[in-house]
Amino acid sequence: MSEKVIFAGFANNDLVEFKYNIDPWDSTLSSIELVAHDRKGMFKSFKFEGVSNLEIEEGFNGYLGGTAIVDISERQWAHAQIEVHNYESDSGISFLAMSVSVAEISEAYT
Repeated sequence: MSEKVIFAGFANNDLVEFKYNIDPWDSTLSSIELVAHDRKGMFKSFKFEGVSNLEIEEGFNGYLGGTAIVDISERQWAHAQIEVHNYESDSGISFLAMSVSVAEISEAYT
């Protein structure tokens, strides 16, 4: 089984915004929005819906260099179609989600 990488272009990207909206009774209503800033001055927003299993490793400083967004739909899990994980040895974040959308944001993001 070969899982499709949706996005792994986080080299030289820093996390500048992290919003976690939790529904403690129904994880399908929980969401995460990440805004990443690359060293060229561009911003990208990643919106994840149906979030579960969030883990932020001790020492995570916002650098996303080893982060990947992977399509895990072939696993046929009822609660997750997307996996976000860190494949490098540095501290990172990981979680599962049902969907993801990606948007470019202007250079004037605040």
